[in-house]
Amino acid sequence: MPCYSGRAVGAAQQREALRREVLARRDRLPPEERRRASRAIAERFWGLAELASVRTLHVSLSTGSEVETGDVVAEARRRGLRVVVPVILVNEHRLLLANYEGPETLAPGPFGIPEPRPEGRKIVDLAGVDALVIPGVAFDECGNRLGWGAGFYDRLLERARPAVPIVALAYECQIVPAVPPEGHDIRVLVIVTEQRVIRVRAASRVARAGRNPPSPPFRKGGRGGIS
Repeated sequence: MPCYSGRAVGAAQQREALRREVLARRDRLPPEERRRASRAIAERFWGLAELASVRTLHVSLSTGSEVETGDVVAEARRRGLRVVVPVILVNEHRLLLANYEGPETLAPGPFGIPEPRPEGRKIVDLAGVDALVIPGVAFDECGNRLGWGAGFYDRLLERARPAVPIVALAYECQIVPAVPPEGHDIRVLVIVTEQRVIRVRAASRVARAGRNPPSPPFRKGGRGGIS
């Protein structure tokens, strides 16, 4: 089945059904299997040619059953890279970026995702970021990405410099035949799983679905994320 293209007919329902299916699949992975896969993903990630000239790396801090990004963060700091992480501005539906200074400087933010504490937080301009490692629920081989539906990362990525690599870390079980895109979606350029590296060959970073929806409402309470 090819990657999705064309107008999104009933896309919202399709995306929600796909989100539930892939999350259930990811949650069923035993913790030790997730840990092994995360280590393999981190090893493949550091083999990417796209990282050769990176000095400042954005990494989303993992939570729940997501690919664990702790090894990526630790190796980045070992290599002397500056690591920046997201800070969620819920009421503004957007993300700020802040320096990562170590786990002891973090506190739970919205959705329970760790972020730097306000005191001593150093905000970083997106223009200074050389590569972005972002989360997601599901991906297809065309780089279409399904997140939690809040659009935080899409609004961040549309402001990134065109040459900046956008990399997703995902378990192989998160790769699907097709993700129905929405008009505001930003494609990822590289997807790293425990089994392979998928490089996207797309004419545009912006997914096209024939419409440009308004920002979705923030989901209060329950399970959710910023992707």
